[in-house]
Amino acid sequence: MFGLKQNSLYSNLNQIRKFVQIFSLIFLIAVPVLILYEIWFIIGNLYSITIGGLDIVDPASALQTILLSKEVTTTVLFGLIVPIVLALVFGKVFCSWMCPYNTLTEWLTAVSAKLFKKRARKAKLQLVDRNPNPILYWSILAAILILSWMLEFPLVLFLSAPGIISSEISHVILGMGMGLELLIVLVIISFEALIFKRYWCKYVCPVGAVLSLFRVRKTLRVAYDKAVCNCAGESEPCSYICPLQLSPKQPYLYPYCFNCGLCIKICEKSGSGALSFKFDEKKITAEISNSKKNCCE
Repeated sequence: MFGLKQNSLYSNLNQIRKFVQIFSLIFLIAVPVLILYEIWFIIGNLYSITIGGLDIVDPASALQTILLSKEVTTTVLFGLIVPIVLALVFGKVFCSWMCPYNTLTEWLTAVSAKLFKKRARKAKLQLVDRNPNPILYWSILAAILILSWMLEFPLVLFLSAPGIISSEISHVILGMGMGLELLIVLVIISFEALIFKRYWCKYVCPVGAVLSLFRVRKTLRVAYDKAVCNCAGESEPCSYICPLQLSPKQPYLYPYCFNCGLCIKICEKSGSGALSFKFDEKKITAEISNSKKNCCE
């Protein structure tokens, strides 16, 4: 199914993703509504949620809990199974397909692009000649975890945008008011939508960073076939459309990429089919090596 030209899945990929995003938001609203009617089948938020007795724990929150409590419980370990398996197979698709922060940012960015067309076009057409070195990414995550441990303060909880949004939705619906954390998150979303840059998801968010730790040779990734790429000159529609300003043709796409599939969709639309989702790392490793050579020449 993967890697074929004119793949119907790739052509409709963004529509499928939007459906999942909307469903995820409805789900977050439904949880506290069900509690109001004393239906306890689903309780919790994106820090930790229980569905019919099945515990699902955010790996970033779990890692922080282990650091602060200095103990590992079976509840935490079992709660990590679902998110870790999902990340091992599909990468950090939670971020691009289910995270409410990403969904709201995408929607607000679309509105901002219509209001500030010239600025949006200028930002969109900035050529990405290289992706950031992963050292920066891992350094920020390490700093967050070390500070949390040294200060004995749950810093990850206050930097987890999906957790904050989901818990604040519950608080508002259950009549518990709105916290300052939500206002801060909304300010960050608005700021990023206005400058058309996604710095939070790209560099800061500890949820995505911890999920990025669970990558293996067979984890789903974007593969680039240079032999069939027909983009002329500096035309880079795949990097122009990337919400994180990444180039799928350059090294260090991961750990930053969250497999939203927008680059693959635009590549499929152009008729090239140079980009595809693959689980096979052998071909991808060779492609990245060739890309590194070209990048350094």
